[in-house]
Order: sequence, then structure tokens, then C-alpha cells
Amino acid sequence: MNIKWSSRFKDRSVGLLTHYFQTRYRFSPALAEALSADFLRLFRLFNPDRLEEGQVIYHVVARKEPSGKSLKDCEFVPVRLTLYHPEDSEFKKKNGLKKLKLRIIKRITREAVQQGGSLSQEDIAELLFLDRRTVVEYIKEIEAEGEKVITRAKLSLLFFHQSPKFKIIKMFLNGYNGAEIASSCGYPETYIASHIDSFLRVSLFYRRGFAPFQIAQSTGIELNSVNKHIENYNRVMADEKLSQPARKIFSFYEGPEVVALLKSKNNFYGMW
Repeated sequence: MNIKWSSRFKDRSVGLLTHYFQTRYRFSPALAEALSADFLRLFRLFNPDRLEEGQVIYHVVARKEPSGKSLKDCEFVPVRLTLYHPEDSEFKKKNGLKKLKLRIIKRITREAVQQGGSLSQEDIAELLFLDRRTVVEYIKEIEAEGEKVITRAKLSLLFFHQSPKFKIIKMFLNGYNGAEIASSCGYPETYIASHIDSFLRVSLFYRRGFAPFQIAQSTGIELNSVNKHIENYNRVMADEKLSQPARKIFSFYEGPEVVALLKSKNNFYGMW
């Protein structure tokens, strides 16, 4: 049940924790590394608002706002965008700066939609220090290769409806890591990790009897996405091959200490 987090922070943290577990408890290298990865996964799960290396908070128009509505009348939402990923440096060496810009445009537009917002062409230009005309040309190049770029002007395409979300969860439960899932589904590892984290958080609350609107309020995940996660959770639990590994994972996260941490994080005192 390992998710590969491709970041220098992850690599350093896993290395430090692995060394600690080996020297302090004399665990085998494999066991120490597995425990380290699980610890960091828990940290991510219960700290969903943290920024990882290379991420920024940027306020964008909420996805629910129609494209023709005046900006001054629109609701804005904060989204976490990955402007730099540790793999970007190697990608640039092999493919050049322009291809890297295309890669980042695909990544941040997907991230914005997944978090309930939408980037405009002007937003992309500001974030990447490009002029709007260049952004338009870059998007055309991406779409000429068969990929969709969902900006505010193209909300009718809604990326998240096309995303193979159940496939992501299915592969996760079958033991594939983040890199393997990303390669199979064609999406960045950051998106894969975020989706799995959201699925776990929603599922944990749902298993405790919380209603969808309560889960949305607690986690900050959009209600429509909460309902999608619940739908996928029910599909998982109805599938004998998937429900078995799912129960093992949930039992790991539902220990008394973890539940107490989740309760404290979301201020749901007395409701467990």
C-alpha cells in the first residue's frame, strides 16, 4: 500500500525515519522503510492543508461560476498549485523549457479543477510569467496532441468527469504505487496522491456515520466530490476482491489514536 511521493522532502524524510527505526528498534531496512512511508502518509492524510515543496496558494474563480459572469460577482476559492515538482528539472534537461511549460500548464489546470476552481488563461500567464497570447498557443499545442486543458472558458468539458477516479482507487488497493498509477492513468503523481488522500478522508468519515454535507464541511472537499468518493467507496466494499485490502487499510487508519487526531483536527468534539 505504498504511494510514491516524488519530492526531495519525501526522500529525505523517509531516509531519516528509516535510519531512526533501524537504529532505535533494530528493524530490518524493508520494515523500517515501510513504517516510514506509512508515518508520512498519515501526516499527509491528517494535514491536508499543508503546502508541499514547489506549491503555492492561488485564489481562482470557483468552478461552479459560469464563464460569462463578471469577475467582481464571482466566488473565489484558494487552490494549491504545483509550479515546481522535483521531476521537472530532469524533464527540462530531456525536453527543453517549452515542453516544461506545457507540462506545468497541464498540471496546474488539472489541480485547480480537482480542488473546485478553474484557471483562466490570464491566471496561467501570471503564474508562469508568460503573455496571454503565448498561453493560448501553448494550450493549442497540448490539445493538438489529444489532451484537454480545462480553463475557465472550457468548464463545460469538466476534467474531473473524465478522470478515471475509480481506476486510481482500484490500483491503489491492488498495491500499485503512485508512479505506476500516474503512468497508467496519464495524470501527475501529485493529482494521484491528492485523490487517494481525499478518498481516504471521506471514507473514514463516512464509515463513522457522517452525512455527506458534514464530511464536506469537515474536510473542505466539495460536496459533489464527497458524493463521488462515497459512490466509489460503496463500489469498493461491494467488490470482494477490493473490499478485503480496503478493510485492512481502513483498520490501520481507524485506530483510537488516529481517530482522536482526526477528531481534533476537525473540531468534531463529542461526535465520534
